[in-house]
Amino acid sequence: MKPGAVYTLERPATAEVLGTLTVTDAGMFAVDATFDPAPAFDPYRVLFDEDARHAHLIVHDDDPALLEQAGAIQESLLALNLVLRGDGNTGYRTFLISIEGGSASFRPLTPEEEPL
Repeated sequence: MKPGAVYTLERPATAEVLGTLTVTDAGMFAVDATFDPAPAFDPYRVLFDEDARHAHLIVHDDDPALLEQAGAIQESLLALNLVLRGDGNTGYRTFLISIEGGSASFRPLTPEEEPL
């Protein structure tokens, strides 16, 4: 994945485009990107904000209850069944994503893009 690659974050179940991610760096474990939210992102912003808040908290606190809360938030994000759509109608169906303000990072759970 190259810097400059563009993906749309979509929720196919509701035909919503939540925003656009532009890759800035592709590391071994995660892809960093800028995030430009669409108006459809607004209802989901609170969930992503909570995910980011918990990610910061668990760095400094390994309280099992906090870890459980963070896991529940991740499950809620996965339950949205979001897709990252790239060029040529390919992309990712399974990935972990974090959005904080105008920045995002994601980690595909499959090594290669797949047809969407």
